[in-house]
Amino acid sequence: MGNIEGTINNNVIDSSNSMFLHPSDIPGISLVHTPFSDTGFGGWKTCVIVSLSARNKIGFVDGTCPKPAENSPHIKQWNRCNNKIISWLTSSLSPEIAESVQYSETAESIWEQLNKIYRAVNGTKVFEIKKELASTMQGALDISSYFKKLNLWDELRVMRSNKVNACACPIKVELLKEEEEDRVHQFLIGLNDIYVEVKSNILMIQPIPSLDST
Repeated sequence: MGNIEGTINNNVIDSSNSMFLHPSDIPGISLVHTPFSDTGFGGWKTCVIVSLSARNKIGFVDGTCPKPAENSPHIKQWNRCNNKIISWLTSSLSPEIAESVQYSETAESIWEQLNKIYRAVNGTKVFEIKKELASTMQGALDISSYFKKLNLWDELRVMRSNKVNACACPIKVELLKEEEEDRVHQFLIGLNDIYVEVKSNILMIQPIPSLDST
């Protein structure tokens, strides 16, 4: 049946099948620690994808586990899974946003709506992130705390990932290299002056090391 993994024989569902439900797969659980409430969509989405993938249910939102025909022997089980995932998604949203998708009949349609509304690259939001990054300096922070403040780079990357992923491989590799170089430069610019020698040494390395290794 399409891309659904595993087998279903005599109503016994193999545990590798996307429609297999574990006893712990109860309705109403939240897939994230903090429900999504209009900001930080990229991070929220990543957490949801990880959680659904761990439960082997990602196919219900990305379309790889499509709804069977109404006369299929699998339709009831698919509906059970779909409804549970809908409850998980809405429990992972703020009440206001959950209300906006409450009439959706499938988890996939909820996923598509949220992506259409919140994943679109917003010029104002990109500007705000860049502005905050430009003004981020180490100051009285230790290196670890300063590094964490620059995590806005991750949100910016998520907002732009559609464009990067659409590129041909050679171009994509170059874009990722340039992005990582920008992150390193931003990190070095904000470091306190006592690290001037360290900055110079890092900038002399070719190719420039990644931020994780600096």
